[in-house]
Amino acid sequence: MTGISLKKTVAALLMLFGVIAFTRCGNGSPDASVQPFRGVYFWQTTYKTDSAEREFLVENGVNKMYLRFFDVDANPDTLSLDKCLPVATIDFADTLPRGVEIVPTVFITPKAIVHHRDFGKNLARRIYAICDLNHISPAEVQFDCDWTPSTRDSYFDFLKEIRPSLESYFEGIRISSTIRLHQLQQPVPPVDEGVLMCYNTGNFKDFATKNSILDVSDVELYCKYLKNYSLPLSFALPLYSWNVEFDHNKKFLRLSNCEYDFSDTAAFVAVGNNTYLYKHDGEPDIYIRYESVSAATIAKVKSLLRKHRGYDSNIILYHLDSQQIKKYSKDEIADFYR
Repeated sequence: MTGISLKKTVAALLMLFGVIAFTRCGNGSPDASVQPFRGVYFWQTTYKTDSAEREFLVENGVNKMYLRFFDVDANPDTLSLDKCLPVATIDFADTLPRGVEIVPTVFITPKAIVHHRDFGKNLARRIYAICDLNHISPAEVQFDCDWTPSTRDSYFDFLKEIRPSLESYFEGIRISSTIRLHQLQQPVPPVDEGVLMCYNTGNFKDFATKNSILDVSDVELYCKYLKNYSLPLSFALPLYSWNVEFDHNKKFLRLSNCEYDFSDTAAFVAVGNNTYLYKHDGEPDIYIRYESVSAATIAKVKSLLRKHRGYDSNIILYHLDSQQIKKYSKDEIADFYR
């Protein structure tokens, strides 16, 4: 067996074992060594792009893609020795774009992060295996976790512990972390840089919420923390929409991406705040709040963030999806990146 074949076999085995389980057991100014970029997230379970998405990358000069590899969640089987499992692993059904840096990205649930000592090293091996099988040579790996004061120590310890494991596979690797708005008032995670998530700013489960994806007033509450936040930051802005559905008692039911025709007044009764009462024969009535973000709101938030941060941060759009992209003009998207 050749060295190359052996390497591929090892990577494949690592992937196989990873699918089963993981294991039982400052400075706020830009880093001069990091070149400015235009980024985009890809957050589907299958990597496949259509012509509109490929055109989007080229037309906007996108040179960095944060590619979600898999999620880490707590094992629902409480009797299992495996506390956490990788779920929703990406499947590559298309070739990756040339000239675009790929950043492996892993989402870790709050329930899983408390078990970080059980999966940290195997997580690094799994990232390596996926990269090796798909000819990805990353310069950066990103972790996404909605940590709170109660889980902060677990997440920060995980970041410290996984660095040497990643460095054993990828020389000089940089580690980045998503930063949610509420995390700006917390200690800075031990990473090289952060991406401020300027979306999912509100409580989508609350019937009274106006727009949970992005509301300028939600962002304004945290701007005072930006100036002195001692970590290089890029800004992630939303390019997506969804429906938030509630039962007849206004209790949250689900998020959906169904294409409803709200102009059908026989089925949909407007009740304000982009919310409609949906009457359909033979089924209980439900409320649907359609949420999207206007180009004007995105531009206003970007301007607000840069005003308080004091320099032009890199822009990353979330996420690459032609059905969402088409809701904005080419000029509007170009302006998001400026």
